[in-house]
Amino acid sequence: MTDDYYSILGVSRNAEETEIKKAYRKLAIKYHPDKNKDDKSSEETFKKLGEAYSVLSDVDKRNQYDQLGHNNFVNSASSGGFNRSTDPFEAFNSFFQGGFHRNDSFNKTNSPRVGSNLKIEIEVSLHDIICDTTKVTKYKRHGKCVSCNGKGLTDESKIQNCGTCGGNGVVYRKMGPMQVQQPCPSCGGEGSYVVNPCSRCSGHGIMEETLNINIKIPKGIHTGSRLRVSEHGNFSKGGIFGDLYVHVYIKKDKVFERDGDDILCTTEVDFQDLILGTKKNIDSLYGKLSLQIPPLSHPDKIMKVKEHGIPNARTGKKSDMYVVLKPKFPKNISQEQKSILELYTKTN
Repeated sequence: MTDDYYSILGVSRNAEETEIKKAYRKLAIKYHPDKNKDDKSSEETFKKLGEAYSVLSDVDKRNQYDQLGHNNFVNSASSGGFNRSTDPFEAFNSFFQGGFHRNDSFNKTNSPRVGSNLKIEIEVSLHDIICDTTKVTKYKRHGKCVSCNGKGLTDESKIQNCGTCGGNGVVYRKMGPMQVQQPCPSCGGEGSYVVNPCSRCSGHGIMEETLNINIKIPKGIHTGSRLRVSEHGNFSKGGIFGDLYVHVYIKKDKVFERDGDDILCTTEVDFQDLILGTKKNIDSLYGKLSLQIPPLSHPDKIMKVKEHGIPNARTGKKSDMYVVLKPKFPKNISQEQKSILELYTKTN
């Protein structure tokens, strides 16, 4: 295996979160030290898998990793941020909600439950991204029940321990030499159940809701970019909201084509104006402009219009627009026009 985190997990750089989880699960079980006793290479591979998964499963770390590249990310992270020496069993146990039961002990966390993240897509035009733009979009999510404040309980509710797991919220099952810890199927990992739960949400603490949200689209954004809106994902009972991820796509324009931050377009020019030169009004993303076409311009000549392209997403500096001149020929000519052309031919 190479040190590249995508190669370690055997996934592409465009892999979705579910694909990354599936790959890690398969490989982590395969190379787990308890299944490969006295095999140092498997232990080392297991550590690399945990390291790769802890980065690629975290949106912020993954974005930083993609931007910096492996070597720069590791060097930067070693001075603060991601810790490469993280116990690989921590990632494994986190993935399996407790994971392999090692030495009859595990650490429970008091952190609030975080709801699942949501993904939506939004389309914008080239005209939208020449400056910061706000788009309004509508989506559905699991919101917090207003009757019970997301707890699933009322003043008449009672909590009783689950008899299946004895209130622990987990059960164990054997997998060969290993013991796997899983959420209790009876109580869903709660360790208890509610008598007389909230009638509005049936004790789930959540209600489906539709939100209208203003999404700020940064100027110069590229198609496929992902924006994060904190705490606008699904709510988790008794916990907090997950995040909303907005995937931005740029609609294809009928006139303009994007090349990086440059804009390309074509304009038709009467053949005599290509020869004699002229001024022509053309469209741009910023409105009409006058283009000075020099005499003896050849067909497919490319003219540069400075600072009429897309602003760079990082620097804000506008790129350029390139206009391709296409000759326009008449479908019919008069006898007088024909005579003039014949005269030109004779004098050439």
